[in-house]
Amino acid sequence: MKKLFVLAFLFATLFSISQVAERPSPQKLYNNLSKEYPNFLSESEASTIEGKLEAFSRETSNQIVVVIVDLEGTDPASYATELGTSWGVGKKDANNGIVVLIAPGSHDLFIAVGYGLEGAIPDLATKRIREEEMNPYLKSGDYFTAINNGTDKLMGLAKGEINVKDYAKKKFNMDEWFKIIMVLFVVIMAIKIFFGKGGGGTGFGSGGTYYGGGFSGGSFRSSGGSSSGGFGGFGGGSFGGGGSGGKW
Repeated sequence: MKKLFVLAFLFATLFSISQVAERPSPQKLYNNLSKEYPNFLSESEASTIEGKLEAFSRETSNQIVVVIVDLEGTDPASYATELGTSWGVGKKDANNGIVVLIAPGSHDLFIAVGYGLEGAIPDLATKRIREEEMNPYLKSGDYFTAINNGTDKLMGLAKGEINVKDYAKKKFNMDEWFKIIMVLFVVIMAIKIFFGKGGGGTGFGSGGTYYGGGFSGGSFRSSGGSSSGGFGGFGGGSFGGGGSGGKW
């Protein structure tokens, strides 16, 4: 039984690998392979992203590739990880590649990080990038801003310009704070009503306990840019499952 399970797993793995798109020629860092969404970005927007990623590759040797695909039921994590390895995103001796996989048809987004960048860009950081920098814009149809913001943050983390420990910390958003305050309010009111019906119970007067809360948050500005000079090609990097994904 165990042998059958192993064989089934190997077959599934080989099948998923066979579904990964072949590396384009000439090689590019922004690749729209979607037949369903051929105009995901306009030509000028795609050129801006390509130039920006090329400049980053030349400056740091790290490589970020953005791929728009039709998954057709394929697991996005497996697809992004295998694509990064089969295309060789990043340098072979550094494994410093990143794959931003976007499947507009199924609303899937996965950010896969190569071995060499997992320390600089841990899973929690990619989760925050997806949820704060990309998902809101993908939902609204502003695809360029989503990609521009996401790649800005990935670049900043890869270059050490953004403190990864601070960035990867979980931060409550306004909705979460609102829910907590509302729950506290309902509990306090329920207690007040319950004791109030008793006639002799303890009420909440001037000597009662005050429950308060503060809000803290940050905002980020990203600046896109383009640079031209040609992309020299992928370097043979490998991926081992780092990153995170989800629906938008």
